[in-house]
Parts: sequence; structure tokens; C-alpha cells
Amino acid sequence: MTMYKTAGTALFSLLMLVNCNKTNKNVEVLARVGSSVLTKDEVISRAPEYQMADVENQVAQWVNAELLYLAGVRSGFNKDVAIVSQVKDYQKKLIGQTYLEMALQYRVGVSTEEIKEFYTVQKETFKRRHGEALVNTFNVDNKKDANKIRVFLEKGAGNKKRDELFEQYGVNAINVEENRLQPVINKAIFGGTKSNYIGPISSGEGYVVIEVIKRFPKGSYRSLDAVYDHIYLVIQKRKAAILSASIIDSLRQEYLFELNVGVL
Repeated sequence: MTMYKTAGTALFSLLMLVNCNKTNKNVEVLARVGSSVLTKDEVISRAPEYQMADVENQVAQWVNAELLYLAGVRSGFNKDVAIVSQVKDYQKKLIGQTYLEMALQYRVGVSTEEIKEFYTVQKETFKRRHGEALVNTFNVDNKKDANKIRVFLEKGAGNKKRDELFEQYGVNAINVEENRLQPVINKAIFGGTKSNYIGPISSGEGYVVIEVIKRFPKGSYRSLDAVYDHIYLVIQKRKAAILSASIIDSLRQEYLFELNVGVL
């Protein structure tokens, strides 16, 4: 069995450890500290959509935590009255919160009609206080590559190389507000000729190339589609708060409890 003395184990080694450490029940062990083990199934259950690099990070964090825990137990902190009390309090809160979340899980629905009504009633809150723009931003190390990116952007959608660039640089459209950017970038997006292709502009650490998808003037309203998810969460949170209070009230009727705050 391979023993690891450092948490920064290379991913290749971790994967080799998986292959070399299978229990009789065919459980794949990623790491072991003392009598504690971390299995592949445990890692996947915590992050089903994990990336390969995430595995190494999670295992390293787990190993560090286990080592610190063992050191703490050796020093007697597991018997410290204050710590034991905190652990009990945390356990109660975790169990209670889990119960509440499960109780709310299928009981807090938000309809499309509710979202539309909220948008109509609260429309003024979605009025733009500043000019805004939806943009794609590329941060590049050198000016030569930045110029190439601009050329491909100007060729428009459907260009294979353009699509590859978005994937390579991990670019997703973001919304930016006027007067909240570097002055030179702010002027390029919201002032002057308002070109849809900007840069390369020196950022101090490299170069920036910007594609403006759409501009929105001050005083315009954000569309329902743009704020749909936000409204959904607002309504859901309000409903959850009301239902949570109702659940707690019912529990007050079910369990005996006593309050004596007046004696403080």
C-alpha cells in the first residue's frame, strides 16, 4: 500500500492510487490518513460534475484536514468543553437546517404568471440608472495575439476559429455599466464612434480586446428575460421565509418548550 506524506500529490499519482487501492468490496480509495479513508465515490458525490484538477484539490484538502484533526486530537482539543459544545451546536443547526430544506424542497413553487406580475408591478426597479453594454472580453498576454483575435471577431459568427477562441479563453458575455470601467475602456464602449470591436487596449498586465454585442442607454428597462431568474429567486426566497415561519409555528405546537428571557 502506498503511503503519502504530502498533500500536494500529483493527479497522476492520485489516479494510480485509485488503481492500487481497492478494498474487498471494490471501493476505490483515493487517500488514507491513519484509519480514515477518502473514496472515489465520496469525491464524486460531493461534486458530480468534477473536473480532473478538482480531484487533486479535494484530496489535498481532505488530507490536510485529517492531518490537522489528528494533531488536534493528540493535543486533547477533542475533549475541550468549549469545542465539544460548539460541535454539538453545529450538529443541531445542521440537522435542523437540513430538515427545513427538505420540508421546503417541493413546497415552494414559483409560476411564470407570478414572475410576470412581479415584473409589471416592480418595473421601475429594473430601469437602468446608467448606460450598459453586453460584451465579450478577451484578456491576452501580447499585442500580436490580441490583434489576431480582433480580426477573427470581426469576421462574425460561424467562423470556426472564432468559436475556438471563445473556448480557449473561456469567454462568456458579461454586462458592464458605464463609468464603472477603466476610463480608456469606458470611453471606447460608451463614447466616441461606439465601434463594436475595441482594442487591443493595454491593461498594464497585457491587452484587452472587446466585442460589444449590444448597448443599452440610461433610462431603458431590462427585459423580462434578462431579469427572469432574479425575480424567480426573489419570489422563492419570500415564499420560503413565510413557509419556514409556518413550519416553526407548527413545531411550537407539537413540542414542549419554555422561554424565560425575562429573567435575564
